[in-house]
Amino acid sequence: MAKGKSRIHRPLLSGDTRATMDCLRALGVSIEEGSEEGSETIDVDSPGIAGWKKPDAPLNAGNSGTTARFLMGVLSACPGMQASIIGDASLSRRPMRRVLDLLHRAGAPEAMPENDGAPQTTENSLPVTIRGAHLQPFDVQSAVGSAQIKTAMIFAALTCDGESRVTLPDGSRNHTEILCAKLGLPVTASRGGGLETITIHGPADIRPFEVTIPGDPSSASFLVAAGILSGQGIMIRGVCGNPLRSAFIDVLDQAGLTVQRTPVAGKNFTEAVEDWSVPPGSQSRLAIRPAGEIPAAWVPAIIDEIPVLAAVLAFAPGASVFRGVGELRFKESDRLAATVELLQLAGCEAVAEGDDLLIAGGLKPAAIKPFEFDPKGDHRLAMVAMVLEFVAQKTCTILDRSCVEVSFPDFAAVLSSLDSKHSKKRGLLS
Repeated sequence: MAKGKSRIHRPLLSGDTRATMDCLRALGVSIEEGSEEGSETIDVDSPGIAGWKKPDAPLNAGNSGTTARFLMGVLSACPGMQASIIGDASLSRRPMRRVLDLLHRAGAPEAMPENDGAPQTTENSLPVTIRGAHLQPFDVQSAVGSAQIKTAMIFAALTCDGESRVTLPDGSRNHTEILCAKLGLPVTASRGGGLETITIHGPADIRPFEVTIPGDPSSASFLVAAGILSGQGIMIRGVCGNPLRSAFIDVLDQAGLTVQRTPVAGKNFTEAVEDWSVPPGSQSRLAIRPAGEIPAAWVPAIIDEIPVLAAVLAFAPGASVFRGVGELRFKESDRLAATVELLQLAGCEAVAEGDDLLIAGGLKPAAIKPFEFDPKGDHRLAMVAMVLEFVAQKTCTILDRSCVEVSFPDFAAVLSSLDSKHSKKRGLLS
């Protein structure tokens, strides 16, 4: 959206981010991958949002709901724009009306369902065509606490001439607000009564910038779990310390497990950065106790980590329950049903009751069954299965392991490096 040349250091180069880059290239943005001082970089040279062109072909968001929903927000605010957004089979099943309805209430033209000559099963899903317009300031409220929805509306509001607001249930990720503050953009957040309201004063002058990206806490959570359950311990350097992204550590703490967090000074990081460590030794796994009840209010901050947390809690000597996790049904797959299926295949009793996830506990590493599991293209579920396989030290059949490339292309190699049989520098990761 910024006019000029920007540089991003330490980007996550994965299926999702590459889908985003390809979509932006189709809109006329030049994006080049490179390296500097041993760290990967992305150089972005943009004509600015006002200079974006109509794409010649549909914008393919791949498996990335983030990409699709962000594009909906920003393209709706581009006068004269018309662009179709498509995705893979998984993304094409995910709900989009929750974003499109808010944009329509904000004055954006109604999105048009695309069917390529085939019957459209629902207007709630991709593909759709977004038509851009000059939006007036708006005040809308979302029933869903989602950072993707919130960010789509922030991007649209940054083009409006005046004050806009979006209100939603409190607790969703706030990376966008933090980055906007770092860049001096007029975006503020207030909280109260279980709600958060984001206020945006537009139009904003978005200038080119240079930032460094901390490590992804969601990706790190799977390695933390592997370090705990294997007893080998782990240190992960340079992780984003945002409290709304590290809330899964609070769940681990409730289960008697301690992740040591050491603040790190970093040049030009977008957010606070920490090193995370779990000490080696079987006492880490043996220390696991039932987490009791994890309240629904925590769910927005741990939504991507619930499956791996459930896997950890399967080893507790007693039951744990996640309340109000129905939103898991609308991720890359029905993660609620699939998490239950995976734990049962591994030998732990688990069940979904309404929107609650109950884990009986009592699983032992030696008792993990050599399971066969189909993650149905869901990268998070594939990683949970791979963690359980690593802990069991048994070969399991995990269909389509390559789907982890969506968020963590090197996951299998990094997980393997934790095994002392494969690495003398076990457990030290960045």
